[in-house]
Amino acid sequence: MSRALAAAALGACVLALAAASAAGAPTDPSSNIALGPLPGACAQAPRGAACENAAIHSLDHARAKLGLGPYLLPAGFVTLVPARQWLILSNLDRIAYKMRPITGLALPLDKVAQQGAIAHADPDPGPLLSRLHNQTQLGYASNWAGGQANALLAYYGWMYDDGYGGPNLDCSTPNAPSCWGHRHDILAFPQGGALAMGAASVKGSASYALTIVDTERPAWPYAYTWAQAKRAGAGAG
Repeated sequence: MSRALAAAALGACVLALAAASAAGAPTDPSSNIALGPLPGACAQAPRGAACENAAIHSLDHARAKLGLGPYLLPAGFVTLVPARQWLILSNLDRIAYKMRPITGLALPLDKVAQQGAIAHADPDPGPLLSRLHNQTQLGYASNWAGGQANALLAYYGWMYDDGYGGPNLDCSTPNAPSCWGHRHDILAFPQGGALAMGAASVKGSASYALTIVDTERPAWPYAYTWAQAKRAGAGAG
C-alpha cells in the first residue's frame, strides 16, 4: 500500500522469499487502542521532548492495556534518531513476546527505507536481497506511515491502532487479512537466522518507513546494534 491521505495513513508489506513461519506470534489486540489527545507541543515542536515524552506515555498506556509493563528505554531516548528509536521499541516488544531481537540497523537497508519514505511507499529490499549469495533463508517485512507528528507516534499506529477503524488503509473491513499487518511486520520472523532493520523518516513530509530483513546469517555490517542499546540501558529494569 502506498497511498497518501491528508490524515495519518499506514501501509504494510510482507514477503517471505523462503519459509518464514509466523508461529508463536502473539494474538492481535481485540480492538484499536485510542491514542488520545496530544499536547499542543506536538503541533509546534513534534520532535521536541514534550511531544516525544507524550508519545512514550501513550505507548506505555497501550502496553498496560495489553497486560505488559512500560517500555524500559535508555537515557536520552528522545534525542535518538527515529531509526534507533524504532529498533529499541521493536526489540522491547519482540522480547516481551519471547521473540528473538533484531540484531541491529544496516546502512544498505536504511537506504532502502529512505527510498520508501521519499516515495510514501513500503520499502522494497527485494532487489538488494536478490544480490546476496549463499543465503538459503531470505525474507522481509516492510511498513510505511504518513501524517504522524513524529516517529514514535508512527510506531504507535503500527502496533496499537492497526485494526478496523484505524488508519490502516488496507483494513477496510473487520476481517480483512491486512488488519494488524503492521504489528505483524514488527513481530515477524520469530525464529531463524539473523535479523536486520533499515529505517528512515523524511523531515518536513511526516513520512516514515522501515524494513526488517531475515537472512540465514548477517549480510551487512551493523551501524547500530541492539547490544549498544542495551549497554545504554534499553531493557534494564
